[in-house]
Amino acid sequence: MRTRLLALLVAMLLPLFLTAPARAHKDHPQQAAAAGAAASGTPAASPPMAGATPAHAAVPGHMAAEPRPTSFTGRLVDWLGRWHPSVVHFPIALFIVAGALEAWAIVRRRPSMLETTRILVALGALGALVAVALGWMAMGWNLAEDKPLETAHRLLGSTIAGLALVTWWANNRFLRRRGTGAGALYGGLLGLTVLAIGVNGYLGGALIHGVDHLAF
Repeated sequence: MRTRLLALLVAMLLPLFLTAPARAHKDHPQQAAAAGAAASGTPAASPPMAGATPAHAAVPGHMAAEPRPTSFTGRLVDWLGRWHPSVVHFPIALFIVAGALEAWAIVRRRPSMLETTRILVALGALGALVAVALGWMAMGWNLAEDKPLETAHRLLGSTIAGLALVTWWANNRFLRRRGTGAGALYGGLLGLTVLAIGVNGYLGGALIHGVDHLAF
């Protein structure tokens, strides 16, 4: 039963990794600037005609694209960082599903579902570590160059990875003891992790589409 569940989970999440790597966070300021120009009514730049300014030149209101690294290590880090937007959906989905199943198990009084959430939390914690590592590769290693929104997204993402590991530990502790205190600790950490994931998801969207991307 556990093997079938794990196989089904892998089959559901595999398409996330088969998609082409999205652009890394370093290109988000250009996209956010374009969205801000559209919201303010500023005319968009026209496509260059033959003999006009080269395509790689800086466009007014946009940041110039950073040149790709020339060394093998630099290009490898740059390429890995581009996978962050795709890979980050893996732990997000796992923790949200784990939270929903835990709530369902409490309402329906089905303790047998705890083994399922144990797998989800473990894979989510490991996936969070990978996603954070790729996120740092995508955004670079110099915090001094970050804008406030980028710093918040980076640091909250790193905090979520730590919360995920502690939640995994609390889950194992609860399964061993099955006490009220252990259950409350695990439930609180799981809820806090899911909440932090939601907030950081908003910040990630704001980096791409602007802070008002969820406006109704």
